[in-house]
Amino acid sequence: MRDFYAILGIETGASAGDVRRAYRKLARKFHPDINPGNAAAAERFSRIAEAYEVLCHPRKRDYYDTHGYYDEGVLEEKQERRLGFSFDGFAGSESDKPVFSDLFEDFFAEIRSRRQPPVPIDLEAQVSLTFAESIRGVRTAVPVFRRRSCDDCRGLGRRPRTPAYACPTCTGSGEIVRSRGRLRFAMTCPECEGGGRVAAACVSCRGEGRRARSERVEVDIPAGVASGSRVRYAGRGDVDPKTGRTGDLIVVTHVDDDRFFERVGDNVHCTVPVSVSEASLGARIEVPGLDGALTLKVPPGTQSGQKLRLRGRGAPSLRDAEARGDLYVAIQVVIPRALDERSKEILRELGELNAVDREGRQARGR
Repeated sequence: MRDFYAILGIETGASAGDVRRAYRKLARKFHPDINPGNAAAAERFSRIAEAYEVLCHPRKRDYYDTHGYYDEGVLEEKQERRLGFSFDGFAGSESDKPVFSDLFEDFFAEIRSRRQPPVPIDLEAQVSLTFAESIRGVRTAVPVFRRRSCDDCRGLGRRPRTPAYACPTCTGSGEIVRSRGRLRFAMTCPECEGGGRVAAACVSCRGEGRRARSERVEVDIPAGVASGSRVRYAGRGDVDPKTGRTGDLIVVTHVDDDRFFERVGDNVHCTVPVSVSEASLGARIEVPGLDGALTLKVPPGTQSGQKLRLRGRGAPSLRDAEARGDLYVAIQVVIPRALDERSKEILRELGELNAVDREGRQARGR
């Protein structure tokens, strides 16, 4: 049995975040798109994806940590369909009450222990995007392990062309009887589900009726996703072995940071340098935008650190296809380091004028 922790290169007690980070790091290195035609890399990626599939799922990971292995379907149990009970020969008395209460408690405890939880058929996959891809949207292939109906048994879970035999749990009666004193309960046999006969489990799917296959699912990532966005794609998940219904694929996006833009909600922030004269006198400057260059009007007297807003130039909104956030441009006034004599003379005159203005303001204040 493979060591899933060793495959991902993490310690046994690693957190869920460590598992995700290790998977993302290895997936970027061994992904088939990055290593086209490399069979060894494809096999390595398949093992990495299998390890992540188990360790990212709390119940599967608990089972793996306890038993040292995990096979698909080991957590699933067959559900009770019906139950019955009989009071034949029972005459109530005070002395029978503890027996009656204990039997009910034991019986329904067994029912609860055998009750099958809903089969999870929704899949979850991770995808990494650049900042630009998250803004404009992108079509990409997501590697997943999908559980499809088993081809060998056609989803029935039984070995084909093999005769059924008497159920060993109920000896062919279809019922299991529990009794205590004069009180008896009859319940549908959970093994044969009341049929009295069972068939050998399919070797290919181990009786589950479905098999996991590594696939690459093409998805269209919508414009405007951010890190942690969950995009649902109907009908691209696992198959329910009982109903044949197909679940959904949920893609969780991780967006890389950008060197120039910073996203806050649907708004985007950036910093643009301007000269002293542009900030003092005002100017129209060209700034980078998410969809190309934009013209920004810098008002006269703009201070360093002041933010100017361009409405509707931010990230697309996932809640409203027609809406976008705003682009906030922080102004950074750049002071020249090397000045010629003429520039110094102009700055001295400017400083003297500002001094007169300060004195006048101080005089008016008194």
